[in-house]
Amino acid sequence: MEYREATQQQMFLMIASWQQSGLTQKDYCEQHSVRYHVFHYWYKKYRDTQLSDQPAGFIPLQIQPSAAASNTPSAGVHTEMVLPNGRRLLFHRPVSVDYLKALIS
Repeated sequence: MEYREATQQQMFLMIASWQQSGLTQKDYCEQHSVRYHVFHYWYKKYRDTQLSDQPAGFIPLQIQPSAAASNTPSAGVHTEMVLPNGRRLLFHRPVSVDYLKALIS
């Protein structure tokens, strides 16, 4: 095994350990004597490999009957869409059901 592959494997294991720890990245790095910028570099690599392993696509959008009856949501309510790859779209303003339908079609 080449050095680069060994390093990647070690860092990916460390990232998995961090995710289970419940600590912030900075706290984990301090406790394990790892430079934060190095950890963050490998975290981005890890995240990119995880995202590329997942198929692209959408999951069905479930709308509650009360929201489906009206195209104008209540004032002060925000909307969150969670994509299959775990990424989230947050809307901090009222969003109509028609807009959401157009967005995912």
